[in-house]
Amino acid sequence: MKSEQIGPFQAKSSAAPYVIAHRGISAKAPENTLAAFSLATKSNGIDMIELDVRLSSDDQVIVLHDRTLQRTSTGNGAARNYSYAEIAHFNAGSWFHGSFSRERIPTLRSVLELVRGKRWVNIELKSDFLHREQRGVLEEKILQVVRECGMLQQVMFSSFDHHLIANLKRTNAVSITGVLYNLYRDFGRMPSKLAGRAGASVFVCAKQELRKGMIQDAHDNGIAVYVYTLNSVEDVQKMLDFGVDGILSDNADDIVTLVKGS
Repeated sequence: MKSEQIGPFQAKSSAAPYVIAHRGISAKAPENTLAAFSLATKSNGIDMIELDVRLSSDDQVIVLHDRTLQRTSTGNGAARNYSYAEIAHFNAGSWFHGSFSRERIPTLRSVLELVRGKRWVNIELKSDFLHREQRGVLEEKILQVVRECGMLQQVMFSSFDHHLIANLKRTNAVSITGVLYNLYRDFGRMPSKLAGRAGASVFVCAKQELRKGMIQDAHDNGIAVYVYTLNSVEDVQKMLDFGVDGILSDNADDIVTLVKGS
């Protein structure tokens, strides 16, 4: 792990983009599981892992993309309806392959303990729109775990909900934050405006929505640009030509040589 721990969250001028394992090495292990994140820590050239967090019914911070359990586990219904003790019983690996049947939905704490000192972490905040937390609860619970793991300077907090990011930044001014671009809500607004009003230093965008003018605007204002999800040589090369600062990929281990040229 590099010594300049804040490096991945600043706009870069000439060095290769950071390689970010999207939900871990999720092309080769079930997404958002310890197996997928472990693969990312063992793969040379990967700079960061990306994961999604939300709360269980007892306000434990769990790592899960969807608001519901059934796509990636044997659970069913909204995760917010279950305590973590209940969630921990669900099989979170067999949907991907039978060899992962022992995988479970992890807590944020368990993931941070696994990757601490090995990789930076991009934590994307997810709030269940049908089970909204009281204002500030999600942000504070996540910050608490990150602080207790001693990883505030190795973590970026990001979200499609820019109000969550702005509030987290107000709660902890030294937090490193990023905003995700929502085409339907944010169309016509440049990265500098979206990131600026949330106090963020990173702009994260889908590959099909990112334009050169957006990258120029971000870089002119000292904002880093990360793009998702790039799994093909063609997509990676296009974004290298665009000059992005970070590339999220499901098969991050396979794109390292192309991105870093070694």
